[in-house]
Amino acid sequence: MLKILVADDNFVNRKLLMQLLRDKAACDAAASGAETLEAYNLSLREGRPYDIILLDISMPDIGGLQVLRLVRESEARAGVSAGKGVAVIMVTAYQEPFAEAFNSGCDDYVLKPVEPRDLYAKIDKIAVSRAGSGKEKQ
Repeated sequence: MLKILVADDNFVNRKLLMQLLRDKAACDAAASGAETLEAYNLSLREGRPYDIILLDISMPDIGGLQVLRLVRESEARAGVSAGKGVAVIMVTAYQEPFAEAFNSGCDDYVLKPVEPRDLYAKIDKIAVSRAGSGKEKQ
């Protein structure tokens, strides 16, 4: 089963995403950029890293794009090559930062309101590609 971190400052959005994923993944939640980074780092220290982070762009304290950059910088320092670290899917109502999100290292992008089939397809695509590279945990 996949391990996913749902990072969104809106409680209803977090709850909805976790409900959508209940049969696909074990999910944790974060309500801010700082909580997202804390959960991400804790998962690494425990040796049980996330497979995917669903990351809202508009987050309090540390924005989602900055969180994404910090995660990718952390992976680079640890010697994790691009595409081999945690997959990050930006989940947002904003279309404008689309290019910046990909330039910062996101794996995919989902617009709110989230269409469940689109989200499942993106998660399945990541899971299949990671399984082929030995990244996905069983």
